[in-house]
Amino acid sequence: MGSTDRAESGTSRRDVLGGMAGALGVGVGAGTTAARATAAAPTVLTQNLYLGVDFTRLLGAASYREFRRTVGDILAGIDPETYRARVDAVAATVETHAPDVIALQEASLFRTQEPGDFASPDGARASTVVVDILAAFEAALRARGLNYRRAAVTTTSDAELPATTDDGPVDFRVTDRVALLVRDGVDATDVVADTYDADISVPVPNANRTVALRRGYCRATVTVGETTFTAVSTHLESVSSFFRVLQARELLAALPDDGAVVLGGDFNSGPDHESSAYDLLTESFRDPYARLRPDTAGHTCCQAPDLRNDRSRLNRRIDAVLCRGGVRATDVGRVNHREADRRTVSRGSRTVSLWPSDHAGVVATFEGA
Repeated sequence: MGSTDRAESGTSRRDVLGGMAGALGVGVGAGTTAARATAAAPTVLTQNLYLGVDFTRLLGAASYREFRRTVGDILAGIDPETYRARVDAVAATVETHAPDVIALQEASLFRTQEPGDFASPDGARASTVVVDILAAFEAALRARGLNYRRAAVTTTSDAELPATTDDGPVDFRVTDRVALLVRDGVDATDVVADTYDADISVPVPNANRTVALRRGYCRATVTVGETTFTAVSTHLESVSSFFRVLQARELLAALPDDGAVVLGGDFNSGPDHESSAYDLLTESFRDPYARLRPDTAGHTCCQAPDLRNDRSRLNRRIDAVLCRGGVRATDVGRVNHREADRRTVSRGSRTVSLWPSDHAGVVATFEGA
């Protein structure tokens, strides 16, 4: 495996494997690369796919009417083609690095209902799909001939919001998820999908209603070659250090005490930003980035909410692949953080260039300790 931090030298995990295959007179394609790589060492990628919308705008709404109009503006800005372009960029990273396990955050699903019935306590849930980020990512993988399957998925928040649009009232349903995907040929058992008890409720102004913002995790026992470990994907709270720490404690209590564990996630906490949850996790977990790349900052967050910034705005490291038990990282680095990773998308008469996500991903390779 070669991270793109190091791959700027032109060498990737795929290049190394391809060279080995050439020396042996064997052709290596997208499918066989991953199969050959796992014989040597398992690789794990974590990536926040990004909702693609800025829900913090809702925090400034002073009235129910303003709240509805802001939700309507957010809904109007959702473009499925933009999501397809972004997840294809992440799929290209998967093709390059051939991870055996992919830990995803914000693998979300957007649905609508017209006309909306938010005010009705017995109203139906919105069911018309606008964007399914996880399904779009899986389609992008298949289009590149990459065979992955869902090992575990946790639905965290599942909130329905009232929107006012030019066409009338609409209910906008946002279903957030964390997920684990595994490459074909990787065994995955003992699956657990759960949410944290510690969550935040946001009131809808003047509506006597609240929206629960839940976080969670999913895990599975995976076997890659001769290495077995518990793979985990999680997303900790973004707006409250207090709740992040509570969730980190719940996560630690839910993970097995023995055996190897590899934890991928957007922790919204790191060595250089609101470190309380990170410090708690790293009391028992090792951070390979700190050991293998002590001279690089490795920032993973955050690009502009609309992803159109020309220069990277990454300024803190809050995404990581951590490990404990009988595995040891041999390589780690960032992905989807270079200008070359951006995608060009046509928006009406304009063409815009977008980052794959507001977060960089992290990819790490392990060996038995």
